Amino acid sequence: MNMNSNTTTSQRARAKSAISRLFPPILFLAASLLSLAPMARAAGVTLTISGNIGKFTNQPARNYVFSEAEFNALPMREISTATDWTPKGTFRGPLVRELLAKVGAQGRQIKFYGEDNYNVTIPASDFSKYDVILARTWNNKPLQLNDFGPFWVMYPIQDMSTSETSGIFIAKLAWQVTRIEVK
Repeated sequence: MNMNSNTTTSQRARAKSAISRLFPPILFLAASLLSLAPMARAAGVTLTISGNIGKFTNQPARNYVFSEAEFNALPMREISTATDWTPKGTFRGPLVRELLAKVGAQGRQIKFYGEDNYNVTIPASDFSKYDVILARTWNNKPLQLNDFGPFWVMYPIQDMSTSETSGIFIAKLAWQVTRIEVK
């Protein structure tokens, strides 16, 4: 019996020794991965457009993925307006119609998907009737996931009549957009 308890004690000591030898490399690995997190964020957000489009960055998936740099290189417009969720501020981004033209979109319905699983389908005619933007910044700050970003469909509300912005209009202001589908 005494030999058995010594074996158990010996096994525990070896296990402790193994854990203590592994602990520093595990800490190093964790610290290394955490130090890479800012670089991953610096790579930026992306926007994917799929569906009835004629230009692709990913042929097998038949979609166009905008990097943040490519998105920011597009001509930008500003809209100063308030929403039901925000005080008056300046939203900045490209016109949705120009974004759709860049990918060769040919559809009558444009579906916007939010990171929060919200989605809304908007008639393509809205984008020629109104100067709708896909906002990337609000008051010169990039929109983040926790504040309506990375992209927010923004209409020039201040230039629209009350009849145009009443009813279910507000549902068109999709935020946390990461994907668009052309139908």
